[in-house]
Amino acid sequence: MTMYRLGIVEDNKMDLIELDKHIKEHKVLSAFKDGVADGFHHGVEDDNNTHHYYKLGYEFGMLLHADHEKEERV
Repeated sequence: MTMYRLGIVEDNKMDLIELDKHIKEHKVLSAFKDGVADGFHHGVEDDNNTHHYYKLGYEFGMLLHADHEKEERV
């Protein structure tokens, strides 16, 4: 595997440009950012959003919020 290729399966490789297209197509970053915003700013999860990366972003946003609150108390 070279620096320019990401192995998906041993004999089926995807280059980074193709990976970027899939990330955009499936709105991975958008879902993650929405989850972070909901977790950090609102503290309320959107139950209608079932995207895996939204849920990861929400958990990360809640973690950031808790750390922020802890620092403000000091």
